Amino acid sequence: SAAMAAESGKGSFAIRVTVPGYCAIDSDPVVLSEGDGYQTGSVLEMCNGADGFQVAASYRELAPTESVRLNYAGSTRQLNATGWTPVVNRMGAKYGIRPIGVQYADLETPLAINLTITYF
Repeated sequence: SAAMAAESGKGSFAIRVTVPGYCAIDSDPVVLSEGDGYQTGSVLEMCNGADGFQVAASYRELAPTESVRLNYAGSTRQLNATGWTPVVNRMGAKYGIRPIGVQYADLETPLAINLTITYF
């Protein structure tokens, strides 16, 4: 037979959920031609880590005469000759489209810049 609940009946329970950390950056490589120039674009940045994350740029090694300056959402970095540069550290969870701009000078050969994201 069916059980009836009393109107004054009370109870409680606890729910615990663990959400895995996830960060991604959706960006095609920024490809620069030889010589001098300026290029703009945008990337989709997403990270649910409360501790924040780092965006880094990877590319071929730069010759001593080559110069590349990357602006990522208002933060500007001169790219290192080594082929890898940390671009920005961001705190907290983020989601959105971020503008990028690249100013370059004296490139001897084309350069492709890949952006990666790592959470803390």
